[in-house]
Amino acid sequence: MRIGYLDCFAGMSSSRFVGALVSAGVPEQLLHDAVSALDIGARLELLHIKRNNIATIKAHISLSADADTYHEAEETPYYELPTFISSHVVPDNIQLLSTIHALINNAQLSQRAKDLAVDTFTHLAHAEASVRGLPVEEIYFHKVRALNTVVGITLCCVGCDWLNIDQWYASSLNVGSGVLKYPQGMLPVPAPATLYLLGDKAPIFAAGPQRELLTSTCAGLLKALKVKFAPCPPMCISRVGYGAGRIEYDNLPNFLRICIGNDLGKDKYSTSSEIVITQAELGEVSAQRLQDVQQKLYEHGAQLVYIVPICSVISQVTRKLVIFSLPERAEIIRHYLFNILSLHSIHWRVERYERLIHYDEDVLTPWGLIKVQVGQLLDNQIISVIPDDERCAMVAQKHHLSYTEVVETVRTIFLSRKN
Repeated sequence: MRIGYLDCFAGMSSSRFVGALVSAGVPEQLLHDAVSALDIGARLELLHIKRNNIATIKAHISLSADADTYHEAEETPYYELPTFISSHVVPDNIQLLSTIHALINNAQLSQRAKDLAVDTFTHLAHAEASVRGLPVEEIYFHKVRALNTVVGITLCCVGCDWLNIDQWYASSLNVGSGVLKYPQGMLPVPAPATLYLLGDKAPIFAAGPQRELLTSTCAGLLKALKVKFAPCPPMCISRVGYGAGRIEYDNLPNFLRICIGNDLGKDKYSTSSEIVITQAELGEVSAQRLQDVQQKLYEHGAQLVYIVPICSVISQVTRKLVIFSLPERAEIIRHYLFNILSLHSIHWRVERYERLIHYDEDVLTPWGLIKVQVGQLLDNQIISVIPDDERCAMVAQKHHLSYTEVVETVRTIFLSRKN
């Protein structure tokens, strides 16, 4: 399965996503053709720049300077205009949802890209209608902002279609903080529609500058992409892309990183698997012979081989050979045992087992960094968090605390950060 992972440590915007898609290999000409297909006089610039000493691509979308249509854009940059307005505020500068749908559907683009773009704007309009307490028919897009956004979101959808991702994943979302100031008023960050679209599935946090770091249109796109929010799943990465934002911050690398690759294979790396346990009672076999047999069993695909002594009621001591193997190797192993040892019978059974992925992380605690060993399933569910035993004991002794109190505090800090 082909996986796309969005690393949203600095939030997400359509321009950063476009830049990251190109950086990850989406052909530039494909996106220029998509801009032409929309036929609204837009222009796409892709600039290769360095952001925090990392090579990134910065996407910039501009519209033709028609005085009647874009006069307000000359005074206010499009990204500082509201996405939605009331029809009585600027009656000649509105765009209906149906008009945006028609604009996208009439373009010569792949059907999958068009469906994804239409879904994004539909989610966005319904979210805005819900938080404003209005029917969706009374939701009007600001024309200048809407046309820029249509181009940006459509390019994102065209790029996603070209990459042919089966499942998108995303990290926790840095949504930013502060207040959005528009000519018509102010809104808190994150915007109400953004929170509505993220729902109860997307983990969010705020770090860095007091600005909007995750736009509501990208929240709609994440929903249209059916993104799963989780740590990066096990995957072999084939492409990495970096898309730069407009502004360079002192305390936050302002780019979006995407990783593209394939999962590790469901059958081989699934969290729940089957294993065959083969057992054979041994007669008189020399130690050297057993050592040779064990070596050969591993060569035939055994996962684990060991010998268990058996004491019967008549005080006769024998030995049992136990072999763990994958189901596809079990028959080969049984045939080998019959062929090489003098055996009357072999017993075997199939059992299920579950595995954990283990990795280490450093946790910043009131007593400094403490390493923990984390065990999680392939669906990213964390099962175990085991702090470093020796370090916790030293902290407990130094600060006159109980060992259990230190361990539980470290676990709580780690889990609160993950959640």
